Amino acid sequence: MNISLINPYVRLARQSIIPDGHNIVRRVIYDYELIYLEKGSFTLTYNGTEYTCSEGDIIFIRPGIPHCFRIDRGDISQPHIHFDITHRTDSTKIPVSFKDTEAMTEEELGWIHLDYFGTYAKTPFVKSQDTAAFLNVFYKIICSTTDALGQKALITQLISMLIRDNFHNFMSEDSGASVIDQIKSYINAGNGWNMGLDDFSKIFFYSKFYLEKQFREKFGTGLIEYRNTKRMERAKCLLRSGERVSAVAERLGFGSIYSFSRAYKNHFGIAPSKEKP
Repeated sequence: MNISLINPYVRLARQSIIPDGHNIVRRVIYDYELIYLEKGSFTLTYNGTEYTCSEGDIIFIRPGIPHCFRIDRGDISQPHIHFDITHRTDSTKIPVSFKDTEAMTEEELGWIHLDYFGTYAKTPFVKSQDTAAFLNVFYKIICSTTDALGQKALITQLISMLIRDNFHNFMSEDSGASVIDQIKSYINAGNGWNMGLDDFSKIFFYSKFYLEKQFREKFGTGLIEYRNTKRMERAKCLLRSGERVSAVAERLGFGSIYSFSRAYKNHFGIAPSKEKP
């Protein structure tokens, strides 16, 4: 990642007590969340794998990753911070998500940020070489909710610690290849289905000609062709789950049911209305 793109935004920073028996059902968040498990324990199901989270753990939840919490026994204390790595034009209007992707609108699906750590983070746990220093900055962010400029400086410091102690090659892999992988992950997460090459160029800061060339060389297909394929695969899944054709067309951002039907038939050789649940 290009270091100049790090321009963080703190969405939420607060102390939180979750009472015994109050679980968080499966959801996908739009941003990053750092949790310090101050007291208690819970079971976290993260991307299909169960993890036992214990007192003292630092947990890093990433955008687009399905997860849920089960409180094992007793209340838990878990101060947490929701933040964006890059401050987007819509950052201030995006809330904290408590929805799974199936319940999101097309606009909400577009709020799921690119996961810059996707190729590095294997588990939801992160560590710190100097836990006291890390938590000092962490709690300062929790306590400085009215000081936006101070929060920005502090979250930048916290991100620097996070990268230094956990993602050693994060800043060195600033190549076209890594950007291409990021775009593929972005599309696979259900983003960008309405975007053209100009849009991808604006978001990822490379020329559209370069992105198209690199994507085709690496994956054997054009960027927009790949986007269209993933979009149609999603459409088929939704239709086979029983959703109406008109609802699928709207959800996937088609201008009309007719343009969706034409695209679907061109791709699969069958009208969407013929798909059986």
